[in-house]
Amino acid sequence: MIHRRLLLAALHASTAWACRSTEGAALHAHPAHDHDAGTVERDHRDRHGPPQLDAYVERLRSEERIRELRPTVVATHLELAPDAVVADLGCGPGVFTFALAEAVPRGVVYAVDVEPGQLDLVRETIAATRVRNVVPVLASYADAHLPPGRIDLILIADTYHHIEDREAYFRRLARALVPGGGLAIVEYLPGDLPVGPPADHKVEPAVRAAELSRAGFELAARFDDVHRWHDFEVWRLGGASTRL
Repeated sequence: MIHRRLLLAALHASTAWACRSTEGAALHAHPAHDHDAGTVERDHRDRHGPPQLDAYVERLRSEERIRELRPTVVATHLELAPDAVVADLGCGPGVFTFALAEAVPRGVVYAVDVEPGQLDLVRETIAATRVRNVVPVLASYADAHLPPGRIDLILIADTYHHIEDREAYFRRLARALVPGGGLAIVEYLPGDLPVGPPADHKVEPAVRAAELSRAGFELAARFDDVHRWHDFEVWRLGGASTRL
């Protein structure tokens, strides 16, 4: 399968990162919360990740995590038009980015992250695979910097609970969507699980639903049979005003 080759290329495009890592990737460890960091100096911009970028990338790209997230299956369920314009918000090294790129061969995928080092890895995979419909975008903490009124769907995987001042953030993000455009949310299930962040780091589904509703979105679909440890929902831009 084409996407499996893209994933393998993504996993190997920058082996130097993994080779430099001094931290092992714990089985199913949630990549965005490291409680043993101590006083290690942070070498990247992600406020929530492990302090060392190479260790963070190793976790994000772990085979166990990819098996749970099922990027190709998610892209298939989204039923994207071949010429759709989509964004992967909090893309990291591109675990979902290249599944989306395969799903929209005549479209565009904006790979969005706050960390330049993650986007460098996306660029390396673009060069290794010669994919031509992925555009890396360096985001700010409060703004994704996507073009207004151009995006059909924005995927947010394992990232929703990292976003601060979410209602205002999603009202701004809505401006990037076409009328009726949507969000696809892939987020850890609530409570204490054997994988992922501690329960108190998560956003309860009812809170998430209330935040998105106030930002102008309506729940359009849920896919409860895709993941073991994640919610997978699609929200569409409704009639409510999304202007601040």
